[in-house]
Amino acid sequence: MSKKQIIKIIVTGIIWVLCLIAGIVYSLLYNEGRWVKEMSLNDYVFSVKDIPMLAVGVMIALWVLYVVVVTFKTVFKALIPQDNYILSYTRKIPPFLGVFGICGFLGFSGFWTYSEYGIISPFLFFTLFGLFGLFFEGKLSHTLEDELFQQNKTRADLKSYKTGFVLLVIVILLSRWRIFALNAEWCAIFLLISVSLIVALVLFQKNYLLYRYEKEE
Repeated sequence: MSKKQIIKIIVTGIIWVLCLIAGIVYSLLYNEGRWVKEMSLNDYVFSVKDIPMLAVGVMIALWVLYVVVVTFKTVFKALIPQDNYILSYTRKIPPFLGVFGICGFLGFSGFWTYSEYGIISPFLFFTLFGLFGLFFEGKLSHTLEDELFQQNKTRADLKSYKTGFVLLVIVILLSRWRIFALNAEWCAIFLLISVSLIVALVLFQKNYLLYRYEKEE
């Protein structure tokens, strides 16, 4: 397992642990400890207040899956000899794919679905703003992944995760604001929108910074 992958796993692991702690605190204070204290799934009835804990649970499950996949690939490469002379290049994608980032505007539909049906899941579409980063990834299409490229990629990833972590801390602190403390649904919507936009920003910033470092712009 490369140093870059280890750093990525550690950083994302810390982020999701902090999110889990925030979710537990939120559940204990505003949701009667649901999904924290022992509960019977046979009698479970979904509530909007459950979304923060459910969202964190899903993301942690995806993180664990990612760790398992990376570990499996590392073991596989260790067991099967690799040709050290094979050059590695970035994937070939056209820059115009970045236009799909406009799909992030679908997130605004969440305001309508919430007012009409009490459904807030469409706010997750804000994450699609991160697809704008495909424009910069396309600019680096089929670029040789040499040592300098790997260093720049690590720099871009770390700076992006740092930005996301700082913003996440700010969002958690703001969720304690009195107006959100008095209305759990508003707090859930605020957290869902904020986390979705933070994920989009991190995805976009990773590609943008890598492009800037590679082109020295």
